[in-house]
Amino acid sequence: MRSSELARQILDTLRRERAEPGFHIREQWIADALGVSRSPVRTALKQLEKHKIVSLKPSRGYFLTAAPGSDLFEQVDLPVPEVERIYRQITSERFANLLGNQVSIADLVRRYGAGRSVIHKVLARMQEDGLVEKTPGHGWVFGPALNDEASYQESYRFRLLLEPAALREERFDLPAAQIAELRERHLAALSSGIESEPLNNLLDIDAAFHNALGEACGNRFLAQAIRQQTRLRRLSEYEKYTTPERLEASFAEHLAILDAVERGALAEAAERMSLHIRMSDENRPDFRKVRVLAHRRLTRR
Repeated sequence: MRSSELARQILDTLRRERAEPGFHIREQWIADALGVSRSPVRTALKQLEKHKIVSLKPSRGYFLTAAPGSDLFEQVDLPVPEVERIYRQITSERFANLLGNQVSIADLVRRYGAGRSVIHKVLARMQEDGLVEKTPGHGWVFGPALNDEASYQESYRFRLLLEPAALREERFDLPAAQIAELRERHLAALSSGIESEPLNNLLDIDAAFHNALGEACGNRFLAQAIRQQTRLRRLSEYEKYTTPERLEASFAEHLAILDAVERGALAEAAERMSLHIRMSDENRPDFRKVRVLAHRRLTRR
């Protein structure tokens, strides 16, 4: 993992903790939270120190200088890793119909001016996210994506089958500690103001909610399908489909579902999940307009 990517994850962790200036950022705590060793954490903290987000006090360690939500914290200019940059470019160009249904590594090397090893990593990540599949030859074919009205409608209908069913599974069990953590993240975002929260953080909270309920159902096939749909929806970040108003309403719906789960009212939770998905469907974007704007932005010279 590159230091800039790890630095972003550290910022996300500090947001979730609602850390304030003066907060002691212990290297081991970050390493444990992000599943890495202390050495790359130290490198990432040094990078954040250059941007005046944290400061190093001799013999004591790193301390937070800029508060989450402040301009300095939220607008820190960290370099985007090449794999991440090309991944986003491919998904955006695919959405705008600038890429065909099938591509090869040689095509992508020429198009993005990157090395083959980088393109291999991009395609491996896209394959993991269910966006591409390898053909018997040397090509890669794009799978279904949420890039038009028809695909989004199919996704919503599929989710209406999946996610309420997960809540009705006999072995469904979401631990109280996980419910509390999910609730706290939602309430923190709502209390600070949806429009002031970074979109990436809001979409992380949304994904964590849906994936947690999927995992809790005790059915690996349902959980896998829900994760796949969440990944596809997560890509909407790149075109910024979701309005702050819809996100705020969506978070309130999530909290009502968590309340029902906590009470053991799983039938009610399932009904609320169905309503939540239908409300999201009713507020889906005008893809024709979004696509035209994406095409203009990507082809502008």
